[in-house]
Amino acid sequence: MKLLATALAVAAVWPVTAQADGRTEAAERKMTAAYTALDGKLGGAARAHLEADQARWLGHRRACDASLPRKAECLQSRYRERAQMLAALAKGPYPFISQQAVVQSGSGPNGRYAVDVAYPRFDGRSADFGETNRRFAAAAAAELSDAMATGRNCEITQTFSLHRPASSVVSVIFWREWVGGTISIDLAGYLVDLSTGRMLEPQDVFTPGDGWRHRLAQIVGQELAKDPPDPDRNGEASDVATIMSTVEPKDYLFKDDRLVLSLNKVGSERGMKGYTVDIPYVALKRILRADGPLGSLQR
Repeated sequence: MKLLATALAVAAVWPVTAQADGRTEAAERKMTAAYTALDGKLGGAARAHLEADQARWLGHRRACDASLPRKAECLQSRYRERAQMLAALAKGPYPFISQQAVVQSGSGPNGRYAVDVAYPRFDGRSADFGETNRRFAAAAAAELSDAMATGRNCEITQTFSLHRPASSVVSVIFWREWVGGTISIDLAGYLVDLSTGRMLEPQDVFTPGDGWRHRLAQIVGQELAKDPPDPDRNGEASDVATIMSTVEPKDYLFKDDRLVLSLNKVGSERGMKGYTVDIPYVALKRILRADGPLGSLQR
């Protein structure tokens, strides 16, 4: 009976494992196809840069070995993220962006910690990206320092995606999860000007004055009205003006076809890890600077 029970247990687990492996292999094939397609289009310095970055990324996959029970899930996620990044790199002129990572685990003064933090580096020579790269690298180093100081089985994971809303800019959107005594999830977006190398502010994108802020507040108010808070929750929701006053530059997430506003105050009031509002660029045509980085979207 014991042998039979063991056999049945293996039979029950095997289909789940096989399905996970199948999804992982499918994600890997999609990523490999995206890489092969892009590599075939490039030549010279661009191809050399891509191939070096791919080799570095393949080495970073070893971070998934840290949690064998979740290795398949980890690999699937990494393959999907890499495929998305390769697709973004293939849009327009090759931007010479590489993926860097801080991967470290150990014991600090207050206990165990684990860090798996990815961030971009702009390697192109079209502009001076020094300050932008220092900011990204310093933020990653700070995550490691904070994790080591916190300990207590603290785990920090950070991934990022690239978007090309216009030919002159690249949008970097970070997703960060902090797991410790509680679970914290954070989104942050940065719009990088490829012609100057600097990070742009929302006012660089929108028309001068406060008209664009009023327009965004109007759209956010309309969206929140469609999605009222749970009436069973205690306390009153903040008004739109209060919500918009808490929105920071990093909360503007510029994607290929839309602006995503991350509204942390709404998420907090509703007991959610986060809350976002999607705004298609077509709804923003009147408030985009004609001479700004997204001015081409007015057409």
